[in-house]
Amino acid sequence: MVITRNRKDGFDDFLDAFILEAIEANGCYCGGGGCEDRLDVVVELGCRVNDLNLKMQKITAWIDGRSDVQDYKIGELFDIWHGNFEDLEEKIEHQDASAEARNLRS
Repeated sequence: MVITRNRKDGFDDFLDAFILEAIEANGCYCGGGGCEDRLDVVVELGCRVNDLNLKMQKITAWIDGRSDVQDYKIGELFDIWHGNFEDLEEKIEHQDASAEARNLRS
């Protein structure tokens, strides 16, 4: 998950609220980092027997309710222990490069 904020100040307060109110309040964990206007994390939603979609909906509802969030992107669900996963940054950069290449050909 990559969250882009519309401001650079107050990152620590935003991060604390994100962890307490969006992540831990829903029985989840996260790891990652960021600074100023950007947060890049992997969210551990729990076992598949739990309602993972409901947990993610609650997390994104929290994000949607924040006036200091400009945008966010969520990657595909993956098994953090055994699955392959994609790097959202690489995917975003690849999409940007592909779009730029198409524009140059036009």
